[in-house]
Amino acid sequence: MSKIFLWTTGKGWEEFDTKNTEELLKHAISIGDGASIGDGASIGDGASIWYGASIGDGASIGYGASIGYGASIGDGASIGDGASIGYGASIGDGASIGYGASIGYRASIGYRASIGYGASIGYGASIGDGASIGYGASIGDGAKPIIIYIIGSKHPVSYWAEDRIDIGCHHQSIRLWSEHFREIGIKEGYSETEIAEYGRYIEMIRITHEMGKA
Repeated sequence: MSKIFLWTTGKGWEEFDTKNTEELLKHAISIGDGASIGDGASIGDGASIWYGASIGDGASIGYGASIGYGASIGDGASIGDGASIGYGASIGDGASIGYGASIGYRASIGYRASIGYGASIGYGASIGDGASIGYGASIGDGAKPIIIYIIGSKHPVSYWAEDRIDIGCHHQSIRLWSEHFREIGIKEGYSETEIAEYGRYIEMIRITHEMGKA
């Protein structure tokens, strides 16, 4: 018998037993037969957890979120308000799904991966451990995009299978980075060694992106 947290007006998050159906009804929360809820999970008002779904210990399910039949939410994972997790989808431990995001049927989101708000991940798509998919992005059915995240000497570098590279707070197309990385680096106070380092990262991503389009 698990203990979960529900938001109570004027009191904040309070612990309740999952068998307390009266309290669940007050919060408009539905939990299907055979679903399992881990200890310390928090569930927002209006959330629906369908038959056979599994919610890990300490996971957070947002207001109005929908967890599909047989879906699996890992320990400590966070599902945003109004997000939809499809039938049989798997969300890894510590992963974060933004509000209003949609995760398709049998899609797989890796350990500590981050899916931005309003993003759409298609049926059977697979997003690896630690990947970051920005808000509003769309990954199609069955896709297994190559995600690159590099901890550089000055700023992190990220690429998620789109014609875009993020370096620190700068977001530019691959072509622009390839043609102007030296001028941008000088403007940002990079040393010649650091400019050369980031030039290699940009070239590696450019080649990877071109191979992905072939």
